[in-house]
Amino acid sequence: MKTTVELDASNRIVLSRELRRAAGIPRKQKLLVSATPGRIVLEMPANTSGRLIPRGKLKVWTGAVPATPVEEAVEQSRHYTR
Repeated sequence: MKTTVELDASNRIVLSRELRRAAGIPRKQKLLVSATPGRIVLEMPANTSGRLIPRGKLKVWTGAVPATPVEEAVEQSRHYTR
């Protein structure tokens, strides 16, 4: 989704509900901000509120699962390097 937003009278940027939904950003979410000349990037911080626990021979993540499409997650795991 691509849209244009304007600064308000206090020079703030307000993200519309549709824009937040398209990006998967919940209300009152804290965002990481980085800036380069001509560009401002907003990112959601990584969810690190879980932990790995052993289940038999496997290790299982107990935290929330990111909303990554299955195909993309499989492709990322195929090209994972340590």
